[in-house]
Amino acid sequence: MLAPEDIRRRAQSRYADYLRSVVDGTPFFPLPVRFGKPSPTEDFEKLRREINALTEANLGCQIEWVEVNSRRWGRQRLPERVTFADENSYLRTLGKARETARFQENLALTRKQCSALVPFFIERPMEVVEFAESWPGLLEVCCYLQLHPRPNLYARELPLSVDTKFVERHQSVLARLLPLALPSASIMQSERFEERFGLRYDEPQIRFRLLDESLRAKLGVPFPDLTLPYSEFRRLGWRQLRVVVSENKMTFLTLPELPQAVAVWGAGNAAALLHGVYWLADCDLFYWGDIDAQGFEILARLRTAFPQIRSLMMDMATLNQFRPLCQPGVSSAVRIEESLTEAESETYQLVSKSNLRLEQERIINPHAYAAVAAALESK
Repeated sequence: MLAPEDIRRRAQSRYADYLRSVVDGTPFFPLPVRFGKPSPTEDFEKLRREINALTEANLGCQIEWVEVNSRRWGRQRLPERVTFADENSYLRTLGKARETARFQENLALTRKQCSALVPFFIERPMEVVEFAESWPGLLEVCCYLQLHPRPNLYARELPLSVDTKFVERHQSVLARLLPLALPSASIMQSERFEERFGLRYDEPQIRFRLLDESLRAKLGVPFPDLTLPYSEFRRLGWRQLRVVVSENKMTFLTLPELPQAVAVWGAGNAAALLHGVYWLADCDLFYWGDIDAQGFEILARLRTAFPQIRSLMMDMATLNQFRPLCQPGVSSAVRIEESLTEAESETYQLVSKSNLRLEQERIINPHAYAAVAAALESK
């Protein structure tokens, strides 16, 4: 037989369903609670304690009793069924009356200001409860972006009554609300909240060098070494260039002159950002990273976006030639062989198994320059 706390827990487990019924008006009461009938083999003293605890608990639910007559216990009055008859008794038992009242207030406000968000109350009622105090502010943000889609403002300069850090603090829930409130045409496919909903942000910078002096006039670039915000770099729209992505800053800076070539400093995160630089698909693309597990993982991620990318000096011949310069690597549980060529996969398996790292800047310059030039010339 269930103890009073068990009954409360079972009633609590239906709370989200109850909130959904508040939204769509479906009948929810009376609410029966599966109770569990006393067993005739139970100890009578234990059973009497349980019955007394249930009687004295004042749960707010209705208990239906039945008289039984058994050889073991004689005539006894036992609980047969437990039911919450109405909303008041249910909420009193859970201690949720005030919380539910706030839920209903926010529902009414949502229906008035931004009815497109009402389905959220059905899909994620407990999240509405979690953000009950912030809900008017969340509505204000959604309503503003409905009227001013993709405003190209920083979140902190949106003309709202909430504090300037409100949007930043509530990005996770806003990321679920805004797709309901906004037309799909105003939402970009992006993992970054600001970019997805048309807000400005302190963008990552991408640094690049022109390795061919003649490209300055051809491309209209005033300087051979430039750093651009990511969005500006994406908009360059260049084609039919040779682009070398170098992970290490010094190897990026010391790459030699190469015809029709541009060097991009990968810097770890920049290599991941390049996924969204679509004009690179129209270029001959090369990646030169460390010969270690992480270097091959970056190469594999780039290859998912740009299948034409070729690796530079990330092979067994380079590893064997400069093996004395290797250092211990950082182990990784990622498995990426499917994205690598046969030669790359062989090298990757060795450095992963042996926990090796050959940093690209340890390769002597004459060898590196010759290898890069030969690879670009072969294209």
